[in-house]
Amino acid sequence: MQIKTVLEKYHFPDEMIKALTDSGIIDFYPPQEAAIKKGVLDGKNLLLSVPTAAGKTFIAELCMVKSILQNNGRCLYVAPLKALASEKFQDFTERYSPLGIKVGISTGDLDSPNKFLNRYQILIATAEKVDSLLRSRAKWLIDSLSVVILDEIHFINDASRGPTMEILTARIRQLNSNVQMVALSATVSNADEMAGWLNAELVESTWRPVPLKEGVYYNEEIVFNTDATRLIKEEAPDDLSKITLDTLRGKGQVLVFVNHRPPPEAPNHQISESVAQTLKPEEKKELMILAKDIVGSKDEATKICRKLSDVILCGAAFHHAGLRPRQRKLIEDYFKKNIIKVICSTPTLAAGVNLPARRAVIRDCKRYEAGLGAAYIPTSEYKQCAGRAGRPKYDDYGEAVLIAKSLSESSALFERYINARPEPVVSKLGSESALRIHVLSSIAAGYVHDVNGMFDFISHTFLFHQKQITNIIELIGRIFDFLQMENFIEKSGFRYFATPFGQCVSRLYIDPLTGIILREGLKKIHSGKSFSSVGLLHLLTITPDAETLNVGEKNYEDLEDFAHKFEDEFIMGEDDVAALEDYYFYMASIKTTWMLTRWIDEEKEETLCDSFGIGPGDIHRHTESIQWLLHAASIIADLLSYRQLTFVLEDLRSRVRYGIKAELLNLVSLRGVGRVRARNLFEKGFKKIPDLKFASVDDLSGIPQIGKTLAKDILEQIKSPRKRALQLTIQDEAVK
Repeated sequence: MQIKTVLEKYHFPDEMIKALTDSGIIDFYPPQEAAIKKGVLDGKNLLLSVPTAAGKTFIAELCMVKSILQNNGRCLYVAPLKALASEKFQDFTERYSPLGIKVGISTGDLDSPNKFLNRYQILIATAEKVDSLLRSRAKWLIDSLSVVILDEIHFINDASRGPTMEILTARIRQLNSNVQMVALSATVSNADEMAGWLNAELVESTWRPVPLKEGVYYNEEIVFNTDATRLIKEEAPDDLSKITLDTLRGKGQVLVFVNHRPPPEAPNHQISESVAQTLKPEEKKELMILAKDIVGSKDEATKICRKLSDVILCGAAFHHAGLRPRQRKLIEDYFKKNIIKVICSTPTLAAGVNLPARRAVIRDCKRYEAGLGAAYIPTSEYKQCAGRAGRPKYDDYGEAVLIAKSLSESSALFERYINARPEPVVSKLGSESALRIHVLSSIAAGYVHDVNGMFDFISHTFLFHQKQITNIIELIGRIFDFLQMENFIEKSGFRYFATPFGQCVSRLYIDPLTGIILREGLKKIHSGKSFSSVGLLHLLTITPDAETLNVGEKNYEDLEDFAHKFEDEFIMGEDDVAALEDYYFYMASIKTTWMLTRWIDEEKEETLCDSFGIGPGDIHRHTESIQWLLHAASIIADLLSYRQLTFVLEDLRSRVRYGIKAELLNLVSLRGVGRVRARNLFEKGFKKIPDLKFASVDDLSGIPQIGKTLAKDILEQIKSPRKRALQLTIQDEAVK
């Protein structure tokens, strides 16, 4: 089926048709053709369950463009991950801005819907942001929606993100029955069940533009599911290096997926020497430039940054959450340009950005699970990693390779992963903790006013469609009782309404249990309980919404010493928070509190990374989480009329944001001045902004990390306080 013929039939713009044909896109892929025949361009709901790179997103784009240009529609593209949302925003902006289509993105600032979002014809957002908009009853969004794209809808199977994706899908369908739903999914074993829930046509296919061969490596040989074999004859110190070198000799690239024990840096060092053998002189020059960029300034450099820089010089890289976002983006870009040849990553990369390679090597099929020890990864996770093999336009085939340690394991891996179907997608909404969050948000937003109304809404969910819970109405009733007892909701006649506290917690997008812990902790402080920054940080780390660090047995002794030293400053204990009875959770909260305490005491990033076994990206992620909880605590304190506490919490929030002692708070309000520059200014006698009033450009430019350009800007800010205030507002909005 020719693209030109179909797009002309549906009256797509000539410039769009020409752009596609000029780029060599002539015919639809078979799954795309099937979607057209199922009526997706006629407005029918559709679930497209096909492998990576089989053209799912293009069908979604056609539906959106047709709706916008022909019916003045508004479209919502829901992505499960920020990285995926950013990638789609860049792609769609580049592709559709020439057609006059305005594309927007929203992935943060969960408690304050942006009134400017309604200017966009395509809004790309994370599931959490859309849920937040629905909680605020963003009428402009729901009433005008014509097409909703649910990307990676199989994420409903994810325990943390799945319930939100499921709830927003059910809510949109309930509020706007005329909206067209187009759901995009990886290959799953119960796609028909998901399509039934969405009242959608189903296109299910295993077709790929680049054929995939799956095999197991053992004893210098890969045995594929096509009955073919490949001998690996490379001279290298280990199996992973041999497989990698074999791929690079054939002009391919490699993705190596490992679990987090040990981290991806370890295998990267194993194979980097082998990779370096294959580099051209011009590639080495580009890698030298990238390696310097990755390290950054002397003050920013950590051991992980230097490790990454070293392996990049050899044409390899590692990729995980411990890296800074900018570093991850650089690695992705240089891999796409075929300058970096090999990336070692955790499986999260496979679920994020589009980054294919000739060969995907799944080195580890087991990983540590709390309470279970070493457990096999799910088949669906293997399939997700394997799906990254094969680069359209570059490779005639892709290869996914598992590594076996024995002949018997080789057979077992074939049966468990290559010959097996992925697990079915199962709703994760049925847990009391997940339902509690969404019951409160439904009442607070005014969608629901009683148990029967909530049950009616739940009947629109995948949970109900799968008939998982027989006592659902009893569970909902129990949650209503709990929320009423804890003053989240109150009853007036036969109807329930959110209290100011319930409205506040729902708007802040935190778990009701987090709201209770913060409320009770703040009450204790207000009643005279002594506290410190350590105590406040600990209060936040024991909430369900806090990101906590992993703990190993070797950490326990040091953590117990820290806990004993500061236990009098902790605001809540086991008697207040039942979860603290779990020893591992308690230790994780202590470790995270300790790391944050050292961060705001201005300890260097590198020292923190070494001490806690983390990376700069981990510090950023944890401080971002705590900043949000400090903001939530500040709003709750204000609601409770604890005015003085709100100032304390907001100051601590700034300290966590910048990683500074309290004495630098005034200086970091200057644009371009962070923890290092503020400390340098302070040490030179400029302890407050007024101290800079009579300084000259030469005075400031002589201070480490402050050149003439920044010195001039600082002095300009001091002369114009209003300008500085405006810049701070813009800076805060950017952070959100």
